[in-house]
Amino acid sequence: MTNNPQQLLLANRGNSDAQFNVALHYQDGTELPQDYAKAYYWYHKAALQGHAAAQYSLALLLGKGLGHPKDEREAAAWYRMAAEQGHQAAQFSLAVMYENGEGVSKNLVMAYVWFALAGAGNTLGPYMRSAETGLPAFRGSLKVRKGKTVASGNRNRLALLFDAAEHELAKQLAEEYYIKHFLPFH
Repeated sequence: MTNNPQQLLLANRGNSDAQFNVALHYQDGTELPQDYAKAYYWYHKAALQGHAAAQYSLALLLGKGLGHPKDEREAAAWYRMAAEQGHQAAQFSLAVMYENGEGVSKNLVMAYVWFALAGAGNTLGPYMRSAETGLPAFRGSLKVRKGKTVASGNRNRLALLFDAAEHELAKQLAEEYYIKHFLPFH
């Protein structure tokens, strides 16, 4: 049991936040013995309820084959679900998968799109429009800012590989995805 038995009770009753927390304890070996299969079980329960952090964490386990056989296609699907809810790390991970053709068909335009969204960041606060993409550039925590910087750098690196038409398509798709998958959760 965790140091908080109510957490497990709530998880068993279907509370997705509690399920996520129990999974974290199993994954990290804090308060509960480390058990990736049990972490997978609880992340999956929370992920099925639309819990973005659980979807991301489940994808991490699937991508590494921890607690469940490795399945990059399934990992990509869970990353996408979390990414579409504005989860910055999932957006970045999905972009990497598109760039490398892991679990999805290699598609540099879609990699650009997801790097652009991850570069926009999912934080609250003042923003200004990026000169490169036209998307708002949000300020946030140091971790978020570092993630945005790395994502933006990857987006810019990919843009150098595109001809003018591909770059315009990538920017247009990034704007459409931003409106659909970022603004509603901001």
